[in-house]
Amino acid sequence: MLNIGICEDVQDDQYHLRDVLEKLLCGRGEKIRIATYFSGEALLADLEEGYQDFSLLFLDIFLDGFTGIEIAQKLREQGQKMPIIFLTTSPDFAVESYDVEAAGYLLKPLQEEKLQKLLERVLIQPDKQRVCVRSNRRHRYLFLEEILFIESDNHSIRIHLASGEVIGSSEKLGELATRLDERFLRCHQSFLVNMEHIADVNEDFVLKDGRAIPIRIRDRKVMADTYYRFFVEYALTGKGREV
Repeated sequence: MLNIGICEDVQDDQYHLRDVLEKLLCGRGEKIRIATYFSGEALLADLEEGYQDFSLLFLDIFLDGFTGIEIAQKLREQGQKMPIIFLTTSPDFAVESYDVEAAGYLLKPLQEEKLQKLLERVLIQPDKQRVCVRSNRRHRYLFLEEILFIESDNHSIRIHLASGEVIGSSEKLGELATRLDERFLRCHQSFLVNMEHIADVNEDFVLKDGRAIPIRIRDRKVMADTYYRFFVEYALTGKGREV
């Protein structure tokens, strides 16, 4: 049973989303229960009291009282882990949605095809993509999402993983880059960075763990723009998590 919450203060939009969800999910045999709210305060109260435990939450950004972003922040502070998909008429809040670990971002008017793709990504976990790397006379099969960045040094490379492990290889950075996907950016002659792990952009890319990855000075604006496009595309469609 999927327990889905919708917090949307425009009645027509709320009813339309509910109808489309029932069509898409019940049509493939899913059993669902949908609870609807017109205010963030009512949603927060039910979750705080333990009356609801959502598998997925749709949250409008432009609500009376607290904004959707503020509601999501409060939910995360409470320890709520459910995937949150934001609904809005503007993509301007994509960056803020990242801070509360949003699962997706849907623009109004609702497009059924985009909602379906987002549901497939959030509710159905695809096989994780991997890359094969030769290290110390053996092959390692690494999940791409676990790679933070790769650096080149003295004709060898070091692959830094989210676990803290660093894997050395005699492969060339440029050759390995051809086997990776679009989330990896060659931001410097000696560095490839996984853009999913970037938290901020200053003079360098700043990772979520605080480490700085250098950006080529002459291409700094191009690199920052590339990351922004990737981020907005991920926030709006979830494309970055489909691989």
